[in-house]
Amino acid sequence: MLCHVTRPDSVVMEVEVDAKANGEDCLNKVCRKLGIIEVDYFGLQFSGSKGENLWLNLRNRICQQMDSLTPCRLRLRVKFFVEPHLILQEQTRHVFFTHVKEDLHSGHLRMGREQAEELSSLLAQAEFGDYNQNTAKYWYSELCGEEPSPASVNSIVSRHKALEGLSSGSVEYQALQLVSLLEHYGVEWHWARDAEGQRLAIGVGPDGIAVCKEDFSLVNRISYPIIQIATQSGKSVYLTVTKETSDSVVLLFKLISNRAASGLYRAITETHAFYRCDTVTSAVMMQYSRDFKGHLASLFLNENINLGKKYVFDIRRTSKEVYDYARRALYNAGLVDLVTRASTGQRTPTSRSPLRHQGGGGEEEEEEEEEEEELDCGHCEHSRALQERLQKLREALLCMLCCAEEIDAAFCPCGHMVCCQSCASQLQLCPVCRSEVEHVQHVYLPTCTSLLNLTGNDNSCSPQPIHRGVSSHTCSTKDYNTHEQKIYHN
Repeated sequence: MLCHVTRPDSVVMEVEVDAKANGEDCLNKVCRKLGIIEVDYFGLQFSGSKGENLWLNLRNRICQQMDSLTPCRLRLRVKFFVEPHLILQEQTRHVFFTHVKEDLHSGHLRMGREQAEELSSLLAQAEFGDYNQNTAKYWYSELCGEEPSPASVNSIVSRHKALEGLSSGSVEYQALQLVSLLEHYGVEWHWARDAEGQRLAIGVGPDGIAVCKEDFSLVNRISYPIIQIATQSGKSVYLTVTKETSDSVVLLFKLISNRAASGLYRAITETHAFYRCDTVTSAVMMQYSRDFKGHLASLFLNENINLGKKYVFDIRRTSKEVYDYARRALYNAGLVDLVTRASTGQRTPTSRSPLRHQGGGGEEEEEEEEEEEELDCGHCEHSRALQERLQKLREALLCMLCCAEEIDAAFCPCGHMVCCQSCASQLQLCPVCRSEVEHVQHVYLPTCTSLLNLTGNDNSCSPQPIHRGVSSHTCSTKDYNTHEQKIYHN
């Protein structure tokens, strides 16, 4: 099966998948081509028969969801927006930026004059580079909804000139930081009508649901804690909401089709689980329906049979779990130090090309270059092997939460030792196996100083520190597999 996937920057990618492939197979191939590990932030969209934007359910077969299969036309979109500092890969951040830029041009994100001036200069620097009066172009009217005054134009030009020399990656990061402060950042919009037939825009976001008029003026805001239950019936979605007087009221939203109503119901449940929960509960992950053939097979053969099973939701990880999973994957690939230094403006010892943050550099980079030259010239292979083993030992003894203090606490009764005393005292569940912590036992492990002394008897080589800056910690393979295979309840 051939799939044409359109990226947010309008580039079309061709992906070949099996005829019975799930949506997840197609998304993984697209992200693999782009070099993206943080796949859980993204999804694939397609247009329904009535023009509605629908998310492809990644756990179900593509052929069961698409109306046309010659070829499948999909769109790669950001499904769950997070704050820029939580994005570990530059490739992921670039796709976030191109998606946000598309939303800005379409008018879905509005802002004040000062924010529009700053963002206009950042967008121009990212797209055209350093200021040039012949090629400079700004999108102030699309961002602010009004034509810029001469004072605003001069302000944008001066801001653009001040960005001279900045790389596109740094500018994109600054632009995402600014956009993430806007009210409707990360909000997914659905068009519906209320019980009186008035057309509404339903925005489902990290903090709750925003009910707006056609011009996006706010009518009602519903936070997740006051939603008792959400249900779907045909083209309608019902929300049972608790009022301030402790009474309940049912809100009705009528959508254009059954699939659009199902999309709103999915968005509410999945968005709540992604941003507000520690882990995806089995009640959400295992909810499914069957077709007629699968229903008969479950009645007469085996009720646990997978024939004809269609999952309602495709969310697998929450925002916390996605960050944790991506960090472990990058660490295992040897890229976590690169990511950390890229965000702090430090230089990686394994690379000759400097990764500089604006304003970074100077004496620290020169010292690191000298250390690299010493390691390249004066030490033998045995020293390098010792140095790598020592670094792994030091990182293994660091608290996995704060990455600053050494491990000196054990959770009882599970026995896992991954935290320092100060971090362990604030936890009620073990971060490895999620079991309840009855008490925390103080333990005494070898200190990092004593590990450093282990290399003092080697007269031929005296290892120098390889990594500088923030150290990273990962769980053992056994604990990691246990954490990934289990499904935990809140």
